[in-house]
Amino acid sequence: MRTPPSDRAIDVVAMGRSCIDLYAHQIGVPMSGVRSFDAYVGGCPTNVSVGVRRLGLRPMLLTGVGDDQVAEFVLHFLRTEGVDISAVVRKPGRRTSAVILTIQPPDRFPLTYYRDNCADIALTVEDVSRTPIGDARVLFVTGTGLSREPSHTATLYAQERARAAGVAVVLDLDYRDDQWPDVRTFGAAVRSAAGRASLVVGTEDEVRAAAGGGCGLDEAVAAVLGTGAPVLVLKRGERGATIHRPEAPPVDVAPFRVTVLNVLGAGDAFASGLLYAWLQGWPLERAVRFGNATGAIVVTRHSCANDMPTRQEVEAFVDEQGGWGFGTEQAATGAGARRP
Repeated sequence: MRTPPSDRAIDVVAMGRSCIDLYAHQIGVPMSGVRSFDAYVGGCPTNVSVGVRRLGLRPMLLTGVGDDQVAEFVLHFLRTEGVDISAVVRKPGRRTSAVILTIQPPDRFPLTYYRDNCADIALTVEDVSRTPIGDARVLFVTGTGLSREPSHTATLYAQERARAAGVAVVLDLDYRDDQWPDVRTFGAAVRSAAGRASLVVGTEDEVRAAAGGGCGLDEAVAAVLGTGAPVLVLKRGERGATIHRPEAPPVDVAPFRVTVLNVLGAGDAFASGLLYAWLQGWPLERAVRFGNATGAIVVTRHSCANDMPTRQEVEAFVDEQGGWGFGTEQAATGAGARRP
């Protein structure tokens, strides 16, 4: 898969959800035992914009926020992080969305979305038209952006604009079942978007949902690749990740071993690392391994956007873990690529 050209003013335009995340301060207790919350910034594309910025890229966020105090909280954080928010749109009469999460390691992280009348789902084709997508190397979109109008059409329009300008499109399946009437509706919508993408990213459950549910993983992978998507990166948690391409054997990429505190946000951290490494010109296998590292770091931390690692933190983490595990430098980076 060819690396997007480097002569663009923006590295990543991330489009879709933004919110305030309220994460339980008390770990290992149900909601009835929670006494306080930590407030963070959240939403998959918003997290990714922060993640790639901390790694050294130039992101622009395209999202909608309400005319409320929560919007001020979100925008202040993004300004502090250096994310370009010139494409963020105020939506009068709409609210900036919210998420409440309890943390019960190792495998329970119940969360509740508050997205009724939310601002980001009100993004329009006009909002997309005003965003300089053609100046970017990558457009990053998510499945949740397809869950309602007018964001559904706006997301597809953004993909069309990107493809016409030679901008790579990365689709994160981002399946949230409570945002859809049923899994078949999600599958139909996201397969349409996958056919317009350069790379699709999702978990095993999300890939099954993308196929409409009710089928095995191999059949689901085939359904996603059957849309015309040239690459599917399957996130497999503690088992690492697998790269799928049409008519080629799958490639497994090893994980890093850590003690999990909170898995929420791990996928967004993974996407941030993957995007960063891919845009350095590294081979996809190496880029996915970098994504495994950024995801592994974030699962050991409390939040997502606020706890995204820097490049220096990733390098230190990998050194502590024993290195990248790719053998020779030539095999790891490929001819002409920048050294990680």
